[in-house]
Amino acid sequence: MRTASELEEGEVGVYVNLTRVSTSDQPIENATIVGEEMVRWLRDIEGYRGFLMLSREGTTLGLSFWETREMAERHRVSRMQFIDRMTSAANVQVEEMLDFDVTFAELKGITDFLG
Repeated sequence: MRTASELEEGEVGVYVNLTRVSTSDQPIENATIVGEEMVRWLRDIEGYRGFLMLSREGTTLGLSFWETREMAERHRVSRMQFIDRMTSAANVQVEEMLDFDVTFAELKGITDFLG
């Protein structure tokens, strides 16, 4: 990932889509299985940069990282179809989906996926 000083005016270095799902009484280990399947599918999509899943009892957050907003948008329909299949198979409910720009990151040991 380029530093802020290397970006053109108005350009964003990494784009993130956050999906929050209600997992109700599902075992937290199921989130790992879903995350692994998501990555197997996402890794072949142009612009995909990484995936992070955060879980606690009752809720899981999935963050997909993209090179640009445009690349993520280009694949939105197929991503939504895949998310629908995964949430249906895992018996969980999507609560919200939000879009973000990464404005700062310092993740020692895992920053390689940001470029």
